[in-house]
Amino acid sequence: MRVPQVSIETWERTPVTIAATPCLVRHPMTKARTAEKIPDGSLSTHNGFSLISNEKLLEIYSTMLKCRMLEERIHLLDKRKKAAKSSNPSVHVAAIAGAAIDLLSGDTLAPSQGGLTPCFAKGLPLAAIFPIVLSSGALPRPRYSALNLIPPSLSASKQLDRSLAAAAICKAKRNKKAAVVFLSDASGASSELERAMMVAGKKKLPILFVYETKSLEEEQLQRANDLGVPGVAVEDDDAVAVYRVATEALAHARRGSGPTLIECRPWPFNDRGTSKGASAKHPIGKMETYLAGKGLFSRQFKTKLVAQFNRELDAAIKAAAR
Repeated sequence: MRVPQVSIETWERTPVTIAATPCLVRHPMTKARTAEKIPDGSLSTHNGFSLISNEKLLEIYSTMLKCRMLEERIHLLDKRKKAAKSSNPSVHVAAIAGAAIDLLSGDTLAPSQGGLTPCFAKGLPLAAIFPIVLSSGALPRPRYSALNLIPPSLSASKQLDRSLAAAAICKAKRNKKAAVVFLSDASGASSELERAMMVAGKKKLPILFVYETKSLEEEQLQRANDLGVPGVAVEDDDAVAVYRVATEALAHARRGSGPTLIECRPWPFNDRGTSKGASAKHPIGKMETYLAGKGLFSRQFKTKLVAQFNRELDAAIKAAAR
């Protein structure tokens, strides 16, 4: 199906409707932008997505950059410990910043197995993170429950079970709180995700599944649809697209309308809408280009942000190593 072309301003104001059938949302960071026409039968509607403020765009960018720097430090420390954990610091930051940045204190977040950066985005301080990385007994382990975090040490199955339980409590209390779960096909969690979507769809639980995959197939989206869970695919290196969809999905959940699946994956089309293979753009570089086009980015801003956060990282690592 052909989709309409819209400008930057129109794209940012166009509502993302959480629909009953799978939906694709094209990224806004190129000159030619497309937005998938929402089919009839949507589960909910939005009265109009207001223009994302400059402050919010810079907050999304700052969160992405800090998450990347944190992941790089964790990866470096793991290598020094010869733990040899496989990670790519650029893979997850767009999804983390887009989906976690506006969570409320009472919302629950499951960070994916071993994932500490989503916990940081939700409010876990660096002083609590590096003792875990360094396996230091100098500082106490964090009380994840105080921040409504599911421990990253748990398996994907247990994280999903706890998230479903938290979402069920939110629904019973009608407190307009929600749960967000990060998952990846690299962890082999697709079957567990399907089981969780079945439960969430049947009970209309206020939960958002953020699933990162390298697959270009739409099987997971279609399966979600079969289970009564709206599914939306977004480009995995586009934090603005993730933010827009997550904002509407969380509003959908808080209204009592049930769960949503956001599938973050490589985009298989070029700017003319023809198949050219997956995009390999770096999410932070892509965001910087987008901000620069709006007159919001400068090297001085980035240099200052990096220097300040490096000092915070150094201090937290030094304290944890004592």
